[in-house]
Amino acid sequence: MRKAFTTSIDTDISDSFKKSCENYGLKMNVVLESFMQQFIDQEFKIEIGKTGIKLKIEEN
Repeated sequence: MRKAFTTSIDTDISDSFKKSCENYGLKMNVVLESFMQQFIDQEFKIEIGKTGIKLKIEEN
């Protein structure tokens, strides 16, 4: 089953993300779903600092 997902995103980030996805020949929803699954599976290390949040792939 598919579910519509809407949220507000910074325009510059959204535009850059769309272009990057196009450069890889991928649809944005495919990349977002992959990212979301990796986040769910806790494959990222979350670092919170003065400049914001950074996600790094956890090394096994």
